[in-house]
Amino acid sequence: MKWALSLRTKVIFAALACVLLLAFCLTLVTLYVVEARKQQIVARAREMVEARADQVRQQFEKLLEDEKAGDIGKLLKESERARRALQLIVTDRDNRILFSLIYNDANDRVEYSINREVSKDWKVEIAKVDPRQFAEARRTILQGNQPKAEIVATYVPTLLVNQISAESRQITLWLLILAVSLSVLLAAAFWLLWVVFRRHLERERAYEKLDRMAYVGTLTSGLAHEIRNPLNALNLNIQLVGEEIADPRHDSAGRVSKIVELIKKEIARLNTTLTSFLQYALPPSSQTQMTDVVAVLHETASLFEPDMRERSIQYRYEGERSCETLADGAGLRQVFWNVMLNAVQAVEWSERKRIVTRCHVEDGECRIEIRDSGPGVAPDQREKVFEAFYSTRPGGSGFGLAIARQVVSRHRGRIWIDSHDGWGCVVEIRLPLRIRLSQGEVSV
Repeated sequence: MKWALSLRTKVIFAALACVLLLAFCLTLVTLYVVEARKQQIVARAREMVEARADQVRQQFEKLLEDEKAGDIGKLLKESERARRALQLIVTDRDNRILFSLIYNDANDRVEYSINREVSKDWKVEIAKVDPRQFAEARRTILQGNQPKAEIVATYVPTLLVNQISAESRQITLWLLILAVSLSVLLAAAFWLLWVVFRRHLERERAYEKLDRMAYVGTLTSGLAHEIRNPLNALNLNIQLVGEEIADPRHDSAGRVSKIVELIKKEIARLNTTLTSFLQYALPPSSQTQMTDVVAVLHETASLFEPDMRERSIQYRYEGERSCETLADGAGLRQVFWNVMLNAVQAVEWSERKRIVTRCHVEDGECRIEIRDSGPGVAPDQREKVFEAFYSTRPGGSGFGLAIARQVVSRHRGRIWIDSHDGWGCVVEIRLPLRIRLSQGEVSV
């Protein structure tokens, strides 16, 4: 038993897959955009620190030259003007940058925080700043081409982290809004597609219903045509019987006997047509089991042996000794009977009356061929002969091959007519090799 998904389930699965794919893509985009923005912020901070470090170095060297001081430590301790100048240099627009001055005082290395107020306001200790993780620039202060000190500019870490976090949240928020909007649009699109699919299915069902009604009309018309002729013949023959009974003659008994025989033949013909129609219109429920196709073919051919012997028809089988598959034995017997009957009738007036059947296994299929030396079927009629009420033989019901194709289709097989290797007609049947497991059927 096969498990098949309904169209609605497929649409729901497709929508969920698209939503998950959209979420995955947006997650990747978010990570990429946030990381790119972080790198951009850090790079911009580094550029700012580098530029400001150069400016402070130049202004510091100018200050040393104006004050004519030879010792930076002494200058910072004794000159209030120098300290105010330093504060003015770094305070106006550099609240995001911490400046420190490193110099030697009595052979001791001294680190002096220039903008201590900024450090206090942001609660950042310069000693705890890791310059490898944030933006930092170091410049040497020269006086008379001699290094006097080193200016260190560091971007306030807290500000940098806060800026990165704020922009990351903003980017995530915008992408979340975008994801929600796309999800709504996607849901609307799938809803619209579902409406379109549902209308398409309803239209297809309506077309199928119309096709079935047209097909039933065609079958009814054909059946009425096939029944009308025997009924007319019966009516005429019954009238003749009535005339003979009303005007008895010495030889009326013989004529009535002949008329009765004709009536019997027409009744038999009418019964055959109705039986074939019922077999085609209401096919019996198939009971599948492991069936030997070759054995069914031999059994069917044996039923024709008396008739073929009487008509001097040569019959031969070629191929596998056995070919087992999951099939309806009664249905296959009906297929082989209808095809063999056509073959026997086709070679009746041929010079070389031969029928050959073959069966072999190839590519996971059981391939059956029934060949006859009759006149064959014209290429433009090879598909029509599988239609109901279509027959190339006078008096034929037109149901034999139609029923055969119907049964073969139920077995997921194929049947068609060809002509090759000097044979008049070659009927080829392909049946898939299948076995039944506890959970369903499997093709071999």
